[in-house]
Amino acid sequence: MSRSERSADDIAAASAISLAELPLIDFAPFLSGDAAARRRVAAEIAHACEEIGFFYLAGHGVPQATVDGIFGQADAFFSRDKADRRTAMATPDWYRGWIPAPEAQPLSRNTRMFEQYRLQHEWPANPRDMQHADIFDKPNRWPDDMPAFKQASEDYLAAMLTFSRELLRAFALGLGVAEDRFDDCFHQPASQLSMNYYPQLPMDAHDEVSNMVAHTDEGPFTVLAQQDVGGLEVKRRDGVWIQAPPVRGAFTINVGDMMMWWSNGRFLSNYHRVRNRDGARRFSVPYFANPDREVVVAPLPELLASAEPKYKPVRVADHLARFYSTLSKNPHDIYN
Repeated sequence: MSRSERSADDIAAASAISLAELPLIDFAPFLSGDAAARRRVAAEIAHACEEIGFFYLAGHGVPQATVDGIFGQADAFFSRDKADRRTAMATPDWYRGWIPAPEAQPLSRNTRMFEQYRLQHEWPANPRDMQHADIFDKPNRWPDDMPAFKQASEDYLAAMLTFSRELLRAFALGLGVAEDRFDDCFHQPASQLSMNYYPQLPMDAHDEVSNMVAHTDEGPFTVLAQQDVGGLEVKRRDGVWIQAPPVRGAFTINVGDMMMWWSNGRFLSNYHRVRNRDGARRFSVPYFANPDREVVVAPLPELLASAEPKYKPVRVADHLARFYSTLSKNPHDIYN
C-alpha cells in the first residue's frame, strides 16, 4: 500500500452513490469482439480511469466457481482458532501467510482492524536480483491440514494472471498506445494476492475510525473481488468520499500508482479505505497486479510529445522492497 499524505477530509463519512459514479463496464466484448469492440471497451475504461480511477468490470471471463472457491476457503481459514491460524503466520524473512491485526490498539483514524492472508506468484529464483530474493523468491506458505485452501488459491492466482494480462491490453488501448505495450512487462510479474477479513467496527467507533486507512495502491492496478457485505469507500477528485458497494459477478478495478506514472498522470490512482459498518463479517480478495521486478516504470515516451514527464523512473523491485521493509519494523503495518 502506498500511504501517501492524507488530508483532514479523509475522515469524512462516505455518501451512497448510483452506479453512474462508479461505472459498470462489460468486458465480454473486449474478450470476444472485433477490433472496434475492443477499442470501445478500452475507451470506457480510460474514461473511468481519468474521472475517478475506479470502475466495476463484468463479463471478465473468470468463472464464478473460482471466485466462490477462494471466498469459501478464506471464510474457512479465518474461522479457525487463532492457534491454528498462527501456524501459517507471515514473518519478516518469509512474507507469505497470515497477518493478524494488532492484539490491542486504540480506536483512531490509524486503527488497523482486519486480518489478511498474503500470497504471491511463485517464479524461479532470479540470479540477476539476489538483493530482493527474500521478498520475491520465497515459496508461498500454506495452512496446516487445508489442501483445499491451497488449491483454491492457486486456481485463483492462475485465473488472475490470465485476466490481468487481458486487462493490461485494454489499459494500453485506452491510453492510445499499442495494445501489446505492456506485454513485455508482465512475463513473471511480482503480483500478489490477499484474502482480507474485516470484522464489524465497534458500534461506539467514531466516524474517523476505519478497518483500513485511506491509501493508494503501489502497482498498476488492483482487481478486487467483493462478496455481499459492503465497506469499500472511494475518494472522488473533488475530495468527497463515496461508497463502492459490491456488484454480484463484477470485479472492482482501481488504478494504482504505477499506472498513474505510466500514463503521466492521465489515469488517477485514487484514495480508498474500508469501513465495515454492515453488521456482518466482511471478506474481500484483492489481486495486486505488479510488473516484473526488473521493469522500470516511467511515463511512456509515446505520451510525452507535448508534455514533460511528471514522475521519475522507478524500478519495480526497489519500489516494492520499500513497502515490504515495513515488516522489519512492525509486522502489523501492512495495509493493502
